[in-house]
Amino acid sequence: MANILVASYYSRWDLAEHNGRIALYDSSNQLIENHLFTHPAEFQVVASMLRHEKPLWFDTEVKHLRTGSEPVGEWES
Repeated sequence: MANILVASYYSRWDLAEHNGRIALYDSSNQLIENHLFTHPAEFQVVASMLRHEKPLWFDTEVKHLRTGSEPVGEWES
């Protein structure tokens, strides 16, 4: 299992084809994952995590995006 810290991302939503793509990159700007989304709600959830949570980790074995340990109810700055 490889948990890789997500340092940056690229996202797009294709208005004609009605699908989205999100690519995740590590601190060396190496591609970690490049995922196609066909459901708008799923795309929105992942985009929201990328915008609002830090740190984020990607597990390359099971394809999970997860947050780091955070105290319950902590407001982020």
